[in-house]
Amino acid sequence: MASFRLFPPSIRFNLYGDPQIEGDAKLQREPRTGKFDIIINDYYLHYVYGSTIAAFKPNYVITMGDIFSSQWVKQGEYDKRIERFKWISQRVDGRNNTIRSNHTNMYMAGNHDVGYGYETRAYHIRRFEDNFGPLNRKWTVDIDGRTHRMVILNAMNLDKTRMRQYRVDAWDFVHRLVADIADQPDMPLILFLHIPFHKPDGVCVTSAKTEYRDGFVRYQDYLSPTTSAYLLHCLSPVLVFNGHDHNGCVAGHSVHAPAGNPLKLGDSGKVLQSGSDMCNLTLEELDLYQPEIQEFALSTMSSMTGHAAGASTSLSTIEVTVRSCMGAYHGAAGIFDISRNHQQQAAFDVRVLGHSVQASIGGYTYKYQEILLGHHLVVRVLLVANLVSCFVVSVMFLLR
Repeated sequence: MASFRLFPPSIRFNLYGDPQIEGDAKLQREPRTGKFDIIINDYYLHYVYGSTIAAFKPNYVITMGDIFSSQWVKQGEYDKRIERFKWISQRVDGRNNTIRSNHTNMYMAGNHDVGYGYETRAYHIRRFEDNFGPLNRKWTVDIDGRTHRMVILNAMNLDKTRMRQYRVDAWDFVHRLVADIADQPDMPLILFLHIPFHKPDGVCVTSAKTEYRDGFVRYQDYLSPTTSAYLLHCLSPVLVFNGHDHNGCVAGHSVHAPAGNPLKLGDSGKVLQSGSDMCNLTLEELDLYQPEIQEFALSTMSSMTGHAAGASTSLSTIEVTVRSCMGAYHGAAGIFDISRNHQQQAAFDVRVLGHSVQASIGGYTYKYQEILLGHHLVVRVLLVANLVSCFVVSVMFLLR
């Protein structure tokens, strides 16, 4: 059985998947029990965030999208949930005083925050960015003398989007990243985005499913093959972290030469001979030649389960889907560490245990641990048992 070696972390991220806190709609559906459920859930998520932040003392706390349960809530309800989430995620205390911390809070937009491509509206974008920061951002961290590039990418509008400008904004950001990488190709990149990459059925619990309305994305489990291949080839991320699939998953991806002949793109004069040739394509070209490019893209990438990735000799990217922190998924939190590993300068060594993974790549060790704090039904039973015992003890004391 594989085991993880311990390396002191140079930098640490606490990752929380899809809290999806509910509100007024639940009260309407369940007038008798809804309020009780909401209160218990808030305290439960507060405990998940609070206990793991206190225990692991991260440099960054990242919520992986789907912060709320619906993107359609009215502004008044949205404001209430903002205040609740600030308390849940340890930004304010019970008296609404700001909690000083040594970590930086960051957030990704999910489909329940800004909608899928068919649904995204201006007010979705505005109120998310007003409260949680930009949809796309990049920053660098220095880890023992070497800079790593960190990227949060808006996955909700990478594929077909009705309000085209939001898709243009996302791809403009991607193209600028590609240019940055060309200037500094040796800087490792860690990518965070809400929707997982495309992969065949059987690699993770979720299967590839995309629904369209009027030609725009109405629902998707994975990004399209073209978008996935483009990001794998052109950003070359060492690790990718996402949410969306509440079950969590560890997968591996490799990129390689296409299976068939070079692809000529109509009258554009461009020919795709390798996956990296996709990096020179504009968004308009990706759309215009989409059917041909998708077939080409699929032939340049392979995906595998986490356990298969551990034995692979051609692995290029590790993808971790962070299990939801909701009580039905055992209150999961992901702890991601990066540390210097002077013992392995060039090795690509990957070890996977369940939904945890450790990779030694280019003199650095990247370690992701999944922490499960307990199913919410168990927590509720313990809470009720505690209340009953307190009541019984009080009655016995009064009857003495």
